[in-house]
Amino acid sequence: VRNAKRLASELISYGYKLVTDGTDIHLMLVDLTPISIGFGAIAQEALELAGITVNKNTIPNEQSSPFYPSGIRLGTPAITTRGMREKEMSEIAGFIHRVLQEVSHYSLPPKGRRSFIKKIREELSQNNTIKEVREDVKKLCERFPLYPELR
Repeated sequence: VRNAKRLASELISYGYKLVTDGTDIHLMLVDLTPISIGFGAIAQEALELAGITVNKNTIPNEQSSPFYPSGIRLGTPAITTRGMREKEMSEIAGFIHRVLQEVSHYSLPPKGRRSFIKKIREELSQNNTIKEVREDVKKLCERFPLYPELR
């Protein structure tokens, strides 16, 4: 839970709103409505392209469709299992922030959402910041391999 608490506090320090103002467990829900309603769907796509797995997630009093929600849910079990600790949570929060800043100008249209998501996925696959973060994520993961005994 220490990793989750550190990741949560780092995200809060970047100005993100967590639904419970932090976490007491290994999961957290980030409310992205200050960026844009329905931004969770955009964030999930961008972060996935950067090598970071999150789930788009509805938030309390959601103003968007459950298919295009305004939040993202993330957790720390997988990275903790790899041996990452609080120091790496700070790095990961920085990666998330860089990606979300890069895509914060996007906003979900009222119609044609599926094709919009497909279009931005194509655009973001060529985005230099997304590529840089993906490389940084890869380097971090190489320091904490899934099966160190196979090195």
